[in-house]
Amino acid sequence: MTSERAKLAITLRHEQWVLDQVAYDLAGGRATARQCSETAVVLERVARLLRDHAAAASFGGGAVDGVVDAGVLGERSEGAW
Repeated sequence: MTSERAKLAITLRHEQWVLDQVAYDLAGGRATARQCSETAVVLERVARLLRDHAAAASFGGGAVDGVVDAGVLGERSEGAW
């Protein structure tokens, strides 16, 4: 695993913990507006990191204007998400 892929994997595992916590708090009626807002920022950051990684893996470069070619996104099999 390259160091960039390792960093991304570590980030995803950490953010998974954050999402688990907010899901738990939401279900229990304990989630605050701040917690929800901060979680949205986390999700946006993770989405950007994944788009950048996908662009680099597919095209050998970065995303163009923050967008990965839709053809790459359409390659997943049904039920893969």
